[in-house]
Amino acid sequence: MRQLIVDSPLGADGCICIEGKKYHYLNSVLRVKCGDMVYARLSGGQVQPMTVARIDSSGKKIILQAAEVRAFQDSQTKAAPVLEKPETELWLFQFEAKPPKMDLIVRQAAECGVFGIVPVEGEFCQRGNIDSARKKSDGADGRWERIITEARQQSGSPVETRIFPSVSVQEACSFWSSLSAENKAAVVLYERSIGTQPLYSALKNADIIGKKKASIAVAVGAEGGISPDEINAMKEGGFVPVHFDTNILRCETASLYGIAALQTVLNLGE
Repeated sequence: MRQLIVDSPLGADGCICIEGKKYHYLNSVLRVKCGDMVYARLSGGQVQPMTVARIDSSGKKIILQAAEVRAFQDSQTKAAPVLEKPETELWLFQFEAKPPKMDLIVRQAAECGVFGIVPVEGEFCQRGNIDSARKKSDGADGRWERIITEARQQSGSPVETRIFPSVSVQEACSFWSSLSAENKAAVVLYERSIGTQPLYSALKNADIIGKKKASIAVAVGAEGGISPDEINAMKEGGFVPVHFDTNILRCETASLYGIAALQTVLNLGE
């Protein structure tokens, strides 16, 4: 389900004026026409069916008007499903890779419904990659925020994916330990098999499978992987080393693979 992420509430007349990049998205990507209907996810998180009431091409504005749900569904050959926000929060602790790869990882994580992305400054991370992640994670250029918005609009994700400041390995562990959650588990993907567990075993031992409300984290290395000292530090910080018996994966593939594997195992308990 595609959706439009809007930052403002409905006006008193039930309308919203769309401008800037969101106008471009509706006009050039979705190519809407007057009378078309779209899903708008409002600032409070709720989904509101909207009708394209007016298109001002010269002023580059589109006016959307709240539509009745029944009228919206009747306008669709097959009504798209409205995704509900999951109670389980997924977290990605990503060791900082090259900027293009980090952009891809952020986009894929947002599409998959990851709640929080924490960039981690690892021993094998290049200096330039760390500087780039620090700049983007503090919102200075807004690039990752734009990537997340575009990913959520394309995928229909109800999760407001958040980017957190770049941190060291020790700070990442402290950050995770400080999060209050009734049910919590964390794993770190490791290319070596010694001292690791299968993913299912790690989550089962944490008594997390089948729990409706939980916070679950996966940590993934950058191009050079994660050093033994960092693995030990993460073990002390509550992360269980997990090994996938697969081919050698690029870091951007490993992140997506790890998120998908987590979601698959969690769904087994439903």
